[in-house]
Amino acid sequence: MTSSPSSTFWKYAALSAALLPAAARADSIPSTPPVNFTNSSTASVGSTIVNLLDSYARLMLTDPKLRNGVGVMEQNYQTVIMMTQERTPAQTLAAVHDDRTSQPYSVLNGLGQLTSYFMTGIGSSTTATPPASLTPTSYQLTTLQDYDASAHGINYLNSATIGFATFGDGSATPLADAANFLNNTIRANASTEPPKRTFERYMGSTIPVVNPASITAGVISPLDSRYGNYNAVSNKAGLTDADTAQFVVPTYFSSFAVPVAYYNTVNWVRGFTATPALVAAHGGTSITVPNVGSYDAAGNFTPTQFMAGDYVPGIGTAPRPFRLSTKVNVPTLLWQIANGTNPYGDGAFVSGHTNLAYNQALGLAFLVPQQYESLLVRASDLGNNRIFAGMHSPLDVIGGRIEATAIVATNIYAALYGPYGNRLDWTNSANASAYAIYLAHTKTQKYLAQSCGTSTVEDCLKRIGGGHDGDRDHHDGGDRHDGRDRDRDDRNGPDCNLDPDDARGYTYRMTYGLALATSMKLPEVVPVQAQVLLLTRFPYATDQQRTEILRATALPAGFALLDGNTWDGWGRLNLYAAVKGQDSFFRAVRAATTR
Repeated sequence: MTSSPSSTFWKYAALSAALLPAAARADSIPSTPPVNFTNSSTASVGSTIVNLLDSYARLMLTDPKLRNGVGVMEQNYQTVIMMTQERTPAQTLAAVHDDRTSQPYSVLNGLGQLTSYFMTGIGSSTTATPPASLTPTSYQLTTLQDYDASAHGINYLNSATIGFATFGDGSATPLADAANFLNNTIRANASTEPPKRTFERYMGSTIPVVNPASITAGVISPLDSRYGNYNAVSNKAGLTDADTAQFVVPTYFSSFAVPVAYYNTVNWVRGFTATPALVAAHGGTSITVPNVGSYDAAGNFTPTQFMAGDYVPGIGTAPRPFRLSTKVNVPTLLWQIANGTNPYGDGAFVSGHTNLAYNQALGLAFLVPQQYESLLVRASDLGNNRIFAGMHSPLDVIGGRIEATAIVATNIYAALYGPYGNRLDWTNSANASAYAIYLAHTKTQKYLAQSCGTSTVEDCLKRIGGGHDGDRDHHDGGDRHDGRDRDRDDRNGPDCNLDPDDARGYTYRMTYGLALATSMKLPEVVPVQAQVLLLTRFPYATDQQRTEILRATALPAGFALLDGNTWDGWGRLNLYAAVKGQDSFFRAVRAATTR
């Protein structure tokens, strides 16, 4: 038979009972990624999380064609150029805000009308210090002037925090369980540094590297600390030509002009040792290269001087867009925080900001599923703002979303399920990890309702004006009288402003129109852990039904980076469509067969 979510899917009658496991039953043992996956940036440990994203390597090396005939990587970066050159003042502010504001704090306004209630209960702070005691708190809005040195400075809100388990006076915050869930469970093993380092120093393999056994003699791992310790001012001898000789030169670099100082693409990627002859060829006693040096608050650049014998760094194999093209228009305020001393430690793929934004948004959505769509929109906006900032490309942002989705689902699954896929009774305090998540969810729901003076969160949202944020906080700031972006998806028409009630804009940003010219028509295989992301949204459904919802709403195959990864299935999950309910289902949702 088929089943679909009830049209009144915000009626949480007997919520505790609805959220109980239907039965103790063994599912498939998780493997994509496994519950015990590694995500370490230490070379002696290695990392397997790059398996979520390793189809990026094929894009680097072959730059396959899109349906419009343009190479994937070429269009990827041309999109950055177009967006940064056409950026409006409102989009500039959004880009600066989301660059400098701590991401967990930044996405809090995705809670819409519930934002201030939640921030007060969890002790949100614009600094790293919790409030002394329960204090009414609101989301901090900014202007560009706030980031001037004469005002707060560029690091304004950089230390803002989503919240704490205790206030400054030592008392527990009302949402202490939520704080522990968001800051510990959700963020466990969530760093983007391992894939960033692997792809920025790509040597032809994404197999986990463990020093020294699997490394060619004399060649250091892409995770080796020497890359991170290199400094073009204070540690010029930290790397040599031999350390970067194995870097693979991406094919798409040929689409960009090589800066004169590098002479050729290989030097531009790997770097080189300055010789007396090269220095003389530049007509002086030193060599300078683009973006390696220091920027002041006004965006003025002072290049580092490289003398004969000094190692001149390249830009690596997955650089930030502004290192590839001078046409990328970075907001003036952000130049001062650009890494001018170590391009090798400043990779772009994947976007760490986007990863952490989705990480926290998905955690919040688990606690407050009534605002799921709005939170997804806020995370999508933050990722899009990384492109407006010139700091990331669409593929970087897509990669951040994929990593966060997999990690959040896997972390929650690990707490709620036994080693063989048996759902634990999370209302039983004996199951400590599962019980902690149960308390985080139920206490958050109860606190928000009480703060609003209603019996449920649904009643609160109805009383104060609906389930979505109506002040356009989530929009990208463009002055579009027709409500549409000019960016287009080859298959699905225009990109719309991200109104939480319009799925087209969100879905466009899942792919940025990067539809491959040729691809396998692969069915969507939903990872075992993924269904937990819908657990509190569809508490009355079985694991199999939630899995089927994800399968029925997934994107089709054929978009760059979404398919072909060693650990596949995460990129095509369209959570925005899944949480909207029956109107977004493309196929019938089949009920599980009782065993």
